[in-house]
Amino acid sequence: MADCKRKVFLSLLCAVVTCVAPNKSLAQSAAKWDKRGNEAELRNDFDAAFEAYRQAHLLKPKDLRYETHYERMRFQASNAHLDRGRVLRQSGDAGAMKEFARALQIDRGNQSAAQELLASEEPSNASHASGSAVAGGGGAAAPVGNLQAQHQKRVRREIDSLDSPVELAPISMDPITMHLVEDSKVIYQAIAKLAGLNVIFDSDYNSRRIAVDLSNVSLNDSLRIVGKIAGTFWSPLTENTIFVAQNNRAKHTDNDGLAVETFYLTNMSQQNDANEVLTALRNLLDPSTKIFLLASQNAIVIRATPAELVLVQKLIDDFDRTRSEVVVDVAVLEVSRDLERNLGITLPTSFSVSAQASNANSTSSSSSSSTSTSTSTSGLTLNTLGNLNGTNFAVTLSSASLNALLSDSDTRVLQNPRVRASDGQQATLKIGSKIPVATGSTTSTLTSTATATTQFTYVDVGVNIDMTPTVHLDHQVSLKMKIEVSSQTGSTTISGVSEPIISQRLVQQVIQLKDGEPSILAGLLQQSDTKSVSGTPGLGELPFLKYFFSSQDKKQSSDEIVFLLIPHIVRESPLTEANTRVIDSGTSQSIELRHRGPNGRLSDTKDVDDVGGKEQAATSQPTSAANAASAMLGQLAAQARPLVSPTTKTSGAIPSASVVLQVVPSAVNQQIGSTFQVAVTASHAVDLFSAPFQVNFDPKVLSLVRVDNGELLGRDGQPAALQQRESGNGVVSVSVVRPPNAGGVTGDGSLVILTFKAVGSGDSTLTLTNMNATDSKQSGLAVVGKPGAVHVQ
Repeated sequence: MADCKRKVFLSLLCAVVTCVAPNKSLAQSAAKWDKRGNEAELRNDFDAAFEAYRQAHLLKPKDLRYETHYERMRFQASNAHLDRGRVLRQSGDAGAMKEFARALQIDRGNQSAAQELLASEEPSNASHASGSAVAGGGGAAAPVGNLQAQHQKRVRREIDSLDSPVELAPISMDPITMHLVEDSKVIYQAIAKLAGLNVIFDSDYNSRRIAVDLSNVSLNDSLRIVGKIAGTFWSPLTENTIFVAQNNRAKHTDNDGLAVETFYLTNMSQQNDANEVLTALRNLLDPSTKIFLLASQNAIVIRATPAELVLVQKLIDDFDRTRSEVVVDVAVLEVSRDLERNLGITLPTSFSVSAQASNANSTSSSSSSSTSTSTSTSGLTLNTLGNLNGTNFAVTLSSASLNALLSDSDTRVLQNPRVRASDGQQATLKIGSKIPVATGSTTSTLTSTATATTQFTYVDVGVNIDMTPTVHLDHQVSLKMKIEVSSQTGSTTISGVSEPIISQRLVQQVIQLKDGEPSILAGLLQQSDTKSVSGTPGLGELPFLKYFFSSQDKKQSSDEIVFLLIPHIVRESPLTEANTRVIDSGTSQSIELRHRGPNGRLSDTKDVDDVGGKEQAATSQPTSAANAASAMLGQLAAQARPLVSPTTKTSGAIPSASVVLQVVPSAVNQQIGSTFQVAVTASHAVDLFSAPFQVNFDPKVLSLVRVDNGELLGRDGQPAALQQRESGNGVVSVSVVRPPNAGGVTGDGSLVILTFKAVGSGDSTLTLTNMNATDSKQSGLAVVGKPGAVHVQ
């Protein structure tokens, strides 16, 4: 019985101890939890830090410090899971959904995590959930949030299923040869049969006999030629069916398919820029084309034919280019020197003798008062003249001085601000202080006593720069500058108000300079010499004795100010051949685009789209910081390598496995003053990584304008580093290098595009010297050069 009582007592005691014992999480203070969170944060363990900060915040929810740590870590921990989930999703890992869910669990307000989680869910999950809801039958209604999510998924699937405009996909791409005179319908049917297409004619189609003579013509050109002769046009209905109708505006309006596309502008810094693009597109397109600008998104929405949308994309690529940027080094140099020397002895310059009489005193008293007055007088009397002596005269002699002073002050002031601005945008730099200056006063008459109130304005004192650069295509920069350097040199009182005295140096002008060209905007040189002599006449002018009888004071001062300006183009917006080439856009009645293949010949639409996609990927791929750094390293490596290669060959037979560099002018005959392009192409290139060389030309006939990158070394989208150096005597050194670890390029294409201007008549041979080529392993490749020639008349 005693044992049973003992067991019951122990059980009750344990229960009491268990109830009274504090929770483990509450045993620690908020400060300790905060310290643990700080330590976890230093280890980049964001989950542990978030949990520790959360416990500290729960213990003291009103402590602002713990609340700040908790909110900050909640945001950081949630984004860490979000970033990790995005990485896993790119690699195809199913764990991405767990990371997104964890990010949303930590921070319910993370909309990015909610969107990523919704996008990562498989469609089968939605169908399974809807099937379960249907199987539930008479169960409770689904939550509103689930219904909304299902609706959004259904709408998203419907939007994703929307197809792009129809593109013709013929079975046969062989060139067509046809010589016959037949009905236009029969000719259309014959061409469609050769390409494996179906043809449908409009109900109002008027057929007539036409003569067709085609030899090795592509499908698109064949249909275009027949339509031109027959006065018809065609449009694709499906991938293997075309529709033919009469070529007039009414039929185009009824049968041309329209598509909607949104174009996003990426380089518009001001609202006026987007409006200019919108105005240009409206003037170029048909007035009936629907085009709208969404200013808040920098987007243009257009509903037009597929050909018009392609043309709009090309125009936007021409307009929406990155603005060039310029860094201007401004140097304000001021050198002033003051030299003063005062040497000599100044003797007394004046001597005077005056009479000094004795004093006479008189006393008077009054009987009515106890006061008495005493007066004294001085002066010479007749009695005094008989007893004159030395005490009756006073002698006044001016002071003498010994001057030995040398003062030399040398002041040098250098103000070197640096300003960066975009092309056509004003940049302002102000370094200094604001000084109040009185501009007027007002008198208040509301009270009996008039009160005057002085009005002030503030003047910028220091270095003030206003700059608007304009970058030209020939690597020159026009600068509209206003440079002001001012300082307060003193003050003056005007109408009882102390006004500052401000010295000002101002330069305001418009100049045009080359990239990196220093220019002196303005300069001022002021010199003054002052000499003053004070001393005894005659003796103070003798050659040696003048220093004992006079004081010689000489002052020399010089003040020189120079404004120096050096512009540097840090970002360019070069025009490529795609921006400047002429494009066939059809007739005034309708826009019709023709395409060409990679070899320059016309090809069908499907091939052109594939080539255009690769070309766009090679030219418009964004350059990251890592790519830019790699390109710079490659450029420095190219500078370290010599330009002369022992494997260079300029004549003789072309050996096998040799890279052939050739100069190809756009036209052999040129006019004086015309600007043309010359391409340096590479043929039979295998794993080509770099190609430095020199181009020689006659400077009396040609003048180099600029050098642009070709398409060969950047064909895969990796930016190639271009380095050029013009010697000024008809020799330009060029080096094109791919980024490190990017590998080489195999194939044919242009290395660089040189733009020349014809400045004189005559013939100029463009030759290649000092050629070199390396592969991705930095091994030398055999190089053969072929020259080109240009005739200027």
